[in-house]
Amino acid sequence: MQRFKSKLAVWLLLPLAAVLFAVPSYSQATIGAGDGKNTVSVDFYKVPPGKQDEWLALYKKFHYPIMQYQKEHGQVISETVYTRAVHELSPSWDFAIVIVAPPAEKRPKAEYSRSQLIRKLFPDVDDYVKGEKARWSLTLEHWDESWVEVDIENHPSLYVPF
Repeated sequence: MQRFKSKLAVWLLLPLAAVLFAVPSYSQATIGAGDGKNTVSVDFYKVPPGKQDEWLALYKKFHYPIMQYQKEHGQVISETVYTRAVHELSPSWDFAIVIVAPPAEKRPKAEYSRSQLIRKLFPDVDDYVKGEKARWSLTLEHWDESWVEVDIENHPSLYVPF
């Protein structure tokens, strides 16, 4: 029984240890980098073979209008959808959506919350929910990355604050 409790304690403490060790490396990697610069978010999507056009149609109908609204109101500078020009094994993705946004401190305050914006753009909320569920049911894998520019000429360090 004691052996079981020891193993259980290890398994319960592993996630905590992972967070504790990940936080310092994350903060070191971004200290001073990107201050006052645009943020570049890259969202990757993997969909089942042969379902790319269906996924794109759902994206265009149910998510693209939200991005267009955010562009018109200064929350986003640009949004571009990419696919690979050649087949690659890893990492495996079908679409990469690159979103460029102004620095948080220069971004205008959003007029609506996310849920308010969805209700404004999609009066038939049930149709929106059905469409987004369909898009996400076609999404096999999804991950986001957020990038900031490093000023390599004037401040080539990720560890020394500006």
